[in-house]
Amino acid sequence: MQILQVVGYKNSGKTTISESIISYFTGKGIKVGSLKNHGHGGTPQGFEATDSERHRQAGAVIAGVKGDQVFQLTQTNEWKLADMLVMYQYLGVELLLLEGFKRLDYPKIVLVKTAEDVHLLNDLTNIIGIVKQASVSIREVEIPIFDRTNQKKICRWLYHQYGEWEQA
Repeated sequence: MQILQVVGYKNSGKTTISESIISYFTGKGIKVGSLKNHGHGGTPQGFEATDSERHRQAGAVIAGVKGDQVFQLTQTNEWKLADMLVMYQYLGVELLLLEGFKRLDYPKIVLVKTAEDVHLLNDLTNIIGIVKQASVSIREVEIPIFDRTNQKKICRWLYHQYGEWEQA
């Protein structure tokens, strides 16, 4: 399973770019999974008042709920990323898109929305590409830089440069 991160600050366009990548790769027959870091603190919306959450609070180590094509899991302990990755791999995901999780060391696309965001290029590791607003100036780097409005170009580049998808 290949892993790609899409990182940047809040409202930088991470979800928009992620949607484009997911759609493009899915259209190429790649089985894509996604995992978003809820970086705003607290529990993601929709879990607090559920019956499965009541089961978890009553002592269940892990609680799930299934409805239509939705399967949600909560557990008593903090989820470890390694455990979540195993689940995605078990489900046959070929490309896992991690939205957020800035400090992990997987290959990442960094979104730069403002000049204040440029420091991320020095602070983060394993950057394979930069997506920026046209108004932001970035000094010469050896990493490909893409305009945020050209999402198809970003996706094509990722498809041909990032993985060995033709063999998949």
